[in-house]
Amino acid sequence: MAAFPASVGGPTVSYKFTVVIDPGHGGKDPGATAADGATEKEITREIAELVFLRLLDYPELRVVLSRQGDEYIYPSDRVLEANRLGADVYVSIHCNAHSSSSISGVETFVDEGDGPSSSSWRLAQLVQSSLVAETRAEDRGVKQAPLYIRHATMAAALIEVGFLTHRYESKLLESLSYQSRVADGIQKAVTGFLRGK
Repeated sequence: MAAFPASVGGPTVSYKFTVVIDPGHGGKDPGATAADGATEKEITREIAELVFLRLLDYPELRVVLSRQGDEYIYPSDRVLEANRLGADVYVSIHCNAHSSSSISGVETFVDEGDGPSSSSWRLAQLVQSSLVAETRAEDRGVKQAPLYIRHATMAAALIEVGFLTHRYESKLLESLSYQSRVADGIQKAVTGFLRGK
């Protein structure tokens, strides 16, 4: 299994929480593709790096990216490594796709085994409301699905930040200004969740 890149931050003794940010896909797995050729793996990495930089403003956080370059790591291996690190939060960032080009919006998933009373559900609700507030995207809600994050021993959510199959939303997702708003939403949700722990 490929080891996670080294985290950045202050001395280990100062860390109160560990946060793993997972840019979905990578390497041989491009994920969804926009009409202009932009790929999910590129956009998720760009957003994840922005989230990473924002969370570095919190010295009590150890912040780790599951991948930094264009590499493929099995999704379950990413979660298992987060478990090994003793992470408190795991956020996986993805872009959506649909057979209908009219579908747009943000939705956040938890594993089907995580109900409304779980910490993952609370994290997902915070992420969803924060992203909608920052981006003004259509609110598609918090949903459950059978996901690889079921292996997580910490609060874990998978975020679909928008649809690459929607012409206007895909252009937004490729822009730094919109990616920054998405990153702001994720950062606020993660820090808000940890304040409640």
